[in-house]
Amino acid sequence: MPLPSISVDGSRREERCVNTTKKTWLWVAVTFTLLAGVLYWLSSGRPEPYPPYLSESPSQTGTKAFYTLLEEQGEEPARWNSEPGRLPEASGRQTLLMIEPYSTVSGDEMRQYEKWMEEGNTIWLMKNNPVGYFDTQVDYGVLPAGETRVEDEKGRTYTVEVQQEHRLQTKESDNVLLSDRQGVLAYERSYGEGGLIVGMNPNWFTNGWVSDREHYEVITSILESEAGSSRIWFDEYIHGQDGLFADLDVYPKWLLVFTLQLALFMLFFLWMQGKRFGPSFMPREAVVRFGDERLQALAAWYRKGEFYRVSLAVQESYLRKLLQERFGISSHASWQEIRHTLSYRLNEQDYQDWEKWTKTVEPLENVTDVDKKAFLDWSHTFDQMRKEVQGS
Repeated sequence: MPLPSISVDGSRREERCVNTTKKTWLWVAVTFTLLAGVLYWLSSGRPEPYPPYLSESPSQTGTKAFYTLLEEQGEEPARWNSEPGRLPEASGRQTLLMIEPYSTVSGDEMRQYEKWMEEGNTIWLMKNNPVGYFDTQVDYGVLPAGETRVEDEKGRTYTVEVQQEHRLQTKESDNVLLSDRQGVLAYERSYGEGGLIVGMNPNWFTNGWVSDREHYEVITSILESEAGSSRIWFDEYIHGQDGLFADLDVYPKWLLVFTLQLALFMLFFLWMQGKRFGPSFMPREAVVRFGDERLQALAAWYRKGEFYRVSLAVQESYLRKLLQERFGISSHASWQEIRHTLSYRLNEQDYQDWEKWTKTVEPLENVTDVDKKAFLDWSHTFDQMRKEVQGS
């Protein structure tokens, strides 16, 4: 009669286990649902943060308004997100706008930009302090920044806001495009078939400044000198937008949240199923208790200490013990006596092997110092003899 009671208890345990699993998955589903809701709430309903000077940024520090104005005027501007070595080649002259790079351009990239200009294109660099770019230098110690009156190359004057307390240094061959009483604010320099325009005050291009005072008019006056350009490129590569997650912005937030939740759920599901990732390692307790770790350590100690003769003596002693257990040969017998005994126990072919081996190790009795090469040769012979005794 105890068998039915055992069966009932087992069924109850299985039922409790199933109920526990169901509760676990229920709590997992609730947790992931709450987490998805929190992530979606945090990512929605708030203005998206944009780094400054991006041509796609609608914030006050972005340049989307100027980009849109160029589109409305039929200029067909475009964004460049790749390295300078891949800048496009065209039959007409192209202009690349570099508005306040985030970090210093490397030497290789600088040479690639210069090569692109020498091929007949123009780079327009606008940076608060352009020192370090295209051999540009400045004069420091100018009067405090603020509103000032500037003049372009055609003698036209404009009212602008200047933020720098320094001015650009020019060479005799440079063409001054914009200046005030304190010095040069923008100039043009020839590079092969193309040219370089260097200016300061990149904030003139931003959404919050482009329509303030006469900033747009100043920018337009400089663009007039590049009226023959086939296309105007906005360099976004200098703003670090060509990263791993740069292309994720095109997807809606709910889709990104759902994908993240699905990935977390799959990881948790695999973990619940007992899946293992990575290699399987034997516990150290098993290696120490059941393995040959001590023998390997001892062998390594003999090798490092160059105790070759002692090691050979240990191997010989172990082999003599095996011969005594297998054939009843005394462990103190000489190798000649061992050969004589084995001649009655083995067939002709096996005995020839043993005769060769024993004559090889027999000189070891009169040797006190052993070098590494001899040690390896004798160890190999002892190993062959041991395998023969254990396997015969």
